[in-house]
Amino acid sequence: MATTPSLQNNLGFRRVLQMVKPHSLEDTVEQVWQAIVISWFPSREGYIWSFKGPALVQNDIPNFSLIQVMKVSPNREEPEGWSEHLILLIECKRPSSDVPLSWDNTISTECHHVLSQNNNDSGQLFGIVAIGTKSRFYRFGGQASSDQLAQLHQGTFDMSEPTGIAQAESMMDYIKANA
Repeated sequence: MATTPSLQNNLGFRRVLQMVKPHSLEDTVEQVWQAIVISWFPSREGYIWSFKGPALVQNDIPNFSLIQVMKVSPNREEPEGWSEHLILLIECKRPSSDVPLSWDNTISTECHHVLSQNNNDSGQLFGIVAIGTKSRFYRFGGQASSDQLAQLHQGTFDMSEPTGIAQAESMMDYIKANA
């Protein structure tokens, strides 16, 4: 039986979280989320991850790095093959991107576009927008219309505060249980 992960006493997570400063770049934020993803979705439970470094997509949208979490299962049609199903997408941005326009651009364009291009069999995908130590969690119903992207909670969680860490843990538990 798998134990429930915790960030409270996870020294690796605490160390990388402390590295996030106002001038930090996307890769520092990505390291925080790598520690979280590896704790919640270990490979021994049938998950794999892909980490894609910072990318510039358009002049008006800042750089971001991307983490994808896939559930892996045997492919019934190919005896030695595997099926990968995207269940979670995390977009990491530098702390200086913490402005309303940046959140809105990420939510309305980047996150929705990538999720709509990556349907899985259940039609249930999740997304996280992480800017610095702050995050917002979303559910995507699998349809290309923008009303299918729904925030799972009110406001923004800030992991520089103890309540923000507990809120992020709760959301990660929810995603794992429902992905």
